[in-house]
Amino acid sequence: MPTENRPSVVDAVGAEIGLRQPARRVVCLTATGIDILAELELMPVGYLAKGIADRPEFYGAAAQHIASVGSWMWPQVNQIKQLQPDLIIGWAFPHRFYKPWLDRIAPVYLMSGSGYETTLQRLRDVGTLCDRTWAAERAIAQLEHTLAAHQRLSTTQAPKTVLMMGGSTLNRWLGKLLIETDRGTVGSLLQQLTHYPWPEPVNHRGEPGFMTYSLPQIVTINPDVIFVQTYPPAQRPLSQQLARHPLWNQLTAVQTHQVYEVDQFWHMGTGTRMLNLILNQLMDKVYPQNQGSK
Repeated sequence: MPTENRPSVVDAVGAEIGLRQPARRVVCLTATGIDILAELELMPVGYLAKGIADRPEFYGAAAQHIASVGSWMWPQVNQIKQLQPDLIIGWAFPHRFYKPWLDRIAPVYLMSGSGYETTLQRLRDVGTLCDRTWAAERAIAQLEHTLAAHQRLSTTQAPKTVLMMGGSTLNRWLGKLLIETDRGTVGSLLQQLTHYPWPEPVNHRGEPGFMTYSLPQIVTINPDVIFVQTYPPAQRPLSQQLARHPLWNQLTAVQTHQVYEVDQFWHMGTGTRMLNLILNQLMDKVYPQNQGSK
C-alpha cells in the first residue's frame, strides 16, 4: 500500500512502481507525460528531441532547458542515465521493449489506453509518485468545470452529429480514413456533448479508441460537423484532398461548410490540459452561437 513517504501505483502494464521518496527528477518519453507534468507544475529533466514541450500551452521558451533524450521510438538510454532521474514516464509501446535497460536507471511508469477515466487515472498516478496529488486534483476540477459548462450549453440546442477523423494521403488512396471512436479520449467527451455515433466493437483488435471507416460508411451516418486531422505524408490538408470525391460532397457537413481542419490532437497527448484546449476549440465550432457564454 502507498504511504506518505513511499508512494506506489500500478501502471498500465500491471507493474507496481514504488519509490522511496517522491520523484523530483523526471524523464518523459511521451507527449501525454508532458501534459501531466505541466499540470503538476513540474518540468522534466529530459524529453524528446521533437515534441510539444515548447508549445505555449506547456513550457514555451523554458523548454530549451530540458535535455534531449532522443526520439519517441528511439530513446537514448545513455543520455537518460546521465540525467539521474527519479522516475521515467513512457508509453507501453514502444517503451516496454526498453524497460529492462530503463529499470536499471529508475522506476518506469508506462501508460497505455484511451478514454476520459484513463486520462484522469494517469494524472493521479503521477501526482502520487511526485507528491503532487493536490495539483492533479486541481487540474481535474478545472477540466470537469469546462466539461460541465459545455454540457449545460449543449442542452440548449438540438444535438449535432459530429465526427473526428484524420489520415494522410495514403489513407485517402486506400479509402480507409481513421476515426476516433466513442472509446477514444476525445470521442468519449464528444459523446457526452453531441451525437457521436461511432461505437467501438467490444472485440476490436486495433488501437484502442480508433478505427478505420470508408467514405460510404461515413455517408450512411452523414455527420453535421466534421473535424479533420491531416498527417504526413500529405502536401495538402486531407479535407482538400477529398474535395473532388463525389461521396465526400454528399455529406451534410461539406454542403454546409462545417468541415474544420484542426491540430494533430492525436499526436499531442491526451492529458487534462490538452483536453481543456480541445473541448473549447471544438465545441465553439459545433455550437458557435454559444461562444462567450461559458
